[in-house]
Amino acid sequence: MSKFRFRAQAALDLRRRELQSAQANLARAEQIRAMAAQAVEKASEALAGAQMAGAEQVRTPRTATELQWYRFWIVRLEHERRSAQSILAAREGDAARMLAACQVAKQRYESLERAREKMQRAHERAEEDAERKLIDELATTRFNIDKRGFRL
Repeated sequence: MSKFRFRAQAALDLRRRELQSAQANLARAEQIRAMAAQAVEKASEALAGAQMAGAEQVRTPRTATELQWYRFWIVRLEHERRSAQSILAAREGDAARMLAACQVAKQRYESLERAREKMQRAHERAEEDAERKLIDELATTRFNIDKRGFRL
């Protein structure tokens, strides 16, 4: 019985490495996206806290300079939140591209893997057929020997 050898094994190994690389890139992109989402959440919380503090300052007697400082502080925090949101949008785009690349790599790997499995099943069937043919020939030879009266 001959051993099955997949001729495109090197290509299959390459596709497996490409898939693993794409999965690692996707994991990194998702991690970076999560960090960007966390930054947006922090910026939103800081802005909400500043707005509450600014509203409290308006209720108490303050100088115009102090009130203006609070307004500029809130404007700066709004700018930081918008900046964090734009970074998050870019990271989400990166993650989506990495997901698409990962899906393509997985599809390419799985198609070659299915081809290997199909060829292996065909090889096994051919081996079984050859074995059955040999057994049939042996049985036919024994029958002919028994029919003629020869004994082994």
